[in-house]
Amino acid sequence: MDTYKIAIDTFLAETSECKASGCAVFIGADIAFQDIQLHTHRNKSELHFMAGHTMLSIPLASILSIEKLVLRDIQSTKYEIITKESGTITLDVV
Repeated sequence: MDTYKIAIDTFLAETSECKASGCAVFIGADIAFQDIQLHTHRNKSELHFMAGHTMLSIPLASILSIEKLVLRDIQSTKYEIITKESGTITLDVV
Protein backbone atom coordinates (compact mmCIF):
# COMPACT_ATOMS: atom_id res chain seq x y z
CA MET A 1 0.00 0.00 0.00
CA ASP A 2 1.37 3.39 -1.01
CA THR A 3 0.05 6.61 0.56
CA TYR A 4 0.41 10.07 -0.98
CA LYS A 5 -0.87 13.54 -0.10
CA ILE A 6 -2.36 15.05 -3.24
CA ALA A 7 -3.66 18.44 -4.37
CA ILE A 8 -7.36 19.16 -4.86
CA ASP A 9 -6.88 19.52 -8.63
CA THR A 10 -5.23 16.09 -8.79
CA PHE A 11 -8.10 14.60 -6.77
CA LEU A 12 -10.64 16.18 -9.14
CA ALA A 13 -8.81 14.94 -12.23
CA GLU A 14 -8.85 11.38 -10.86
CA THR A 15 -12.42 11.35 -9.51
CA SER A 16 -14.44 13.74 -11.71
CA GLU A 17 -16.50 10.78 -12.97
CA CYS A 18 -15.94 7.37 -11.45
CA LYS A 19 -17.61 4.39 -9.80
CA ALA A 20 -17.13 4.59 -6.03
CA SER A 21 -18.28 3.65 -2.57
CA GLY A 22 -17.80 6.01 0.30
CA CYS A 23 -18.87 7.68 3.48
CA ALA A 24 -18.68 11.13 5.00
CA VAL A 25 -18.68 11.51 8.77
CA PHE A 26 -19.11 14.90 10.42
CA ILE A 27 -20.18 16.00 13.88
CA GLY A 28 -23.93 15.42 13.96
CA ALA A 29 -24.28 13.96 10.45
CA ASP A 30 -23.08 11.21 8.17
CA ILE A 31 -23.85 9.83 4.72
CA ALA A 32 -22.82 6.68 2.91
CA PHE A 33 -23.14 5.32 -0.60
CA GLN A 34 -22.06 2.10 -2.22
CA ASP A 35 -21.03 1.23 -5.77
CA ILE A 36 -22.53 4.32 -7.40
CA GLN A 37 -21.49 6.76 -10.12
CA LEU A 38 -19.69 9.66 -8.41
CA HIS A 39 -19.12 13.11 -9.88
CA THR A 40 -16.77 15.62 -8.26
CA HIS A 41 -16.17 19.26 -9.17
CA ARG A 42 -15.33 22.56 -7.53
CA ASN A 43 -16.17 26.21 -7.76
CA LYS A 44 -14.24 29.11 -6.24
CA SER A 45 -15.10 28.22 -2.67
CA GLU A 46 -16.40 24.63 -2.43
CA LEU A 47 -15.65 21.05 -3.39
CA HIS A 48 -18.80 19.20 -4.53
CA PHE A 49 -19.57 15.48 -4.49
CA MET A 50 -22.63 14.15 -6.32
CA ALA A 51 -23.54 10.49 -5.78
CA GLY A 52 -26.94 9.54 -7.16
CA HIS A 53 -29.42 12.06 -5.74
CA THR A 54 -27.10 13.09 -2.90
CA MET A 55 -24.88 16.17 -3.06
CA LEU A 56 -22.25 17.10 -0.49
CA SER A 57 -20.43 20.44 -0.54
CA ILE A 58 -17.33 21.20 1.52
CA PRO A 59 -15.70 24.63 1.81
CA LEU A 60 -12.24 24.49 0.24
CA ALA A 61 -10.86 26.46 3.19
CA SER A 62 -11.87 23.67 5.58
CA ILE A 63 -9.88 20.92 3.82
CA LEU A 64 -6.72 20.06 5.74
CA SER A 65 -5.49 17.25 3.50
CA ILE A 66 -6.36 14.76 0.80
CA GLU A 67 -4.59 11.41 0.97
CA LYS A 68 -4.49 8.82 -1.79
CA LEU A 69 -3.89 5.19 -0.83
CA VAL A 70 -3.17 2.81 -3.69
CA LEU A 71 -4.16 -0.77 -2.84
CA ARG A 72 -2.32 -2.78 -5.47
CA ASP A 73 -3.55 -6.21 -4.29
CA ILE A 74 -7.20 -5.46 -5.07
CA GLN A 75 -6.68 -2.84 -7.80
CA SER A 76 -8.47 -0.13 -5.86
CA THR A 77 -7.67 3.41 -4.80
CA LYS A 78 -8.85 4.95 -1.54
CA TYR A 79 -9.05 8.71 -0.98
CA GLU A 80 -9.40 10.27 2.44
CA ILE A 81 -10.26 13.93 2.91
CA ILE A 82 -9.76 15.42 6.36
CA THR A 83 -11.44 18.71 7.31
CA LYS A 84 -10.80 21.29 10.04
CA GLU A 85 -14.12 20.39 11.66
CA SER A 86 -12.85 16.84 12.33
CA GLY A 87 -14.86 15.56 9.39
CA THR A 88 -13.63 12.70 7.24
CA ILE A 89 -14.70 11.70 3.76
CA THR A 90 -13.51 8.31 2.54
CA LEU A 91 -13.91 7.15 -1.06
CA ASP A 92 -13.06 3.74 -2.50
CA VAL A 93 -12.70 4.02 -6.28
CA VAL A 94 -12.47 0.99 -8.55
